[in-house]
Amino acid sequence: MSDYILNAWYVAACDHEVGPQALFARRLLDQPVLIYRTEAGTPVAMLDRCPHRFAYLSKGRRLGDEVECIYHGLRFGPDGACTRSPYQKTPPARAAVRSFPVVERYRMIWIWMGDPALADPALIPDHSHMDRADMRPMGWHVTFEGNWQLGNDNLMELTHLFWLHTSTIGGWKPDAGGTPGEKYTARNEGGKVLSRTFVPNIERPPVFYNGVAEGQPFDQWNDTEWVAPANMKFTMGAVPAGAPPVTSQPYMIQSHCITPQTRTSSHYFSGLARIFQLDGGPEVDERLIAFFSKVFEEEDGPMMQDVQTQMGEADLFDLDPLILPRDSGAILVRREVKRRLAEEAAAVAVARTGAAREQVLA
Repeated sequence: MSDYILNAWYVAACDHEVGPQALFARRLLDQPVLIYRTEAGTPVAMLDRCPHRFAYLSKGRRLGDEVECIYHGLRFGPDGACTRSPYQKTPPARAAVRSFPVVERYRMIWIWMGDPALADPALIPDHSHMDRADMRPMGWHVTFEGNWQLGNDNLMELTHLFWLHTSTIGGWKPDAGGTPGEKYTARNEGGKVLSRTFVPNIERPPVFYNGVAEGQPFDQWNDTEWVAPANMKFTMGAVPAGAPPVTSQPYMIQSHCITPQTRTSSHYFSGLARIFQLDGGPEVDERLIAFFSKVFEEEDGPMMQDVQTQMGEADLFDLDPLILPRDSGAILVRREVKRRLAEEAAAVAVARTGAAREQVLA
């Protein structure tokens, strides 16, 4: 069985990472991928490997919308077809590079690395908050040394805020257990995992302005939506304590998208839109990006690296982990990933059987 769900959209890059003339290289799902923009600005993605001697095309050069291999000069168009072989009138039929469907949406470049016939842009998870100019959205990218599913685990179970993040975004509870009246729910709804954490009557100041008047106790919630393979959206809201929740007026919406780099290393694309600190220009955005990146790189990332070291090549369930009540969302995600992987493996097996039968009959 594959380590990755292939027929799904993954984030390949933040839109600002791929400049107008850049040949941008990134390893995704254990494959080298070249990303660049045509002269019209449309993103293109293809296997970063020349079919002749396997040189990295990303080390070549741009010629208009084409890429020329630095090793022997073969050129390839945005669709991966070879357009020129220097010592032949017509490029060999096999001289082609695999291209991947890509879509630029929500300030991110999304890639589909499975069957291109199934690459429906309508399946891209909703991160439309990243287009809300009134909430000043911003995004960034970091990596961590751990399997991509550890990213799901980490983000789907947030009680670690009160231990791992005591000096940054958590640690406000005097006793970091359940607050009186706190409620947590999680469910799988048609392949999406949805969870809610509701905490009533919080009397301490919020980490960030949440729309409630300063000094007034508030009720707070975080609604999490997970879409396979590892795309999460957090919607955070607050109202004065005891008031009806107004879920249409969040104070912050976060994007958390994990894309495998290798089996034991991952890309983490994050972003947020907010109602706080809207004045001050790009300098404020840069400080917030630096703050959240540092939280992940110095706290979450090292923890997942430790977990990966402890697990080695094993799967989490193979090691019979202790399950706590707040793990339910993460466990639902693990089960859905397992189901999707098994579903794709079965489809591959059926296709291979059919191909073998046709070969015998021929």
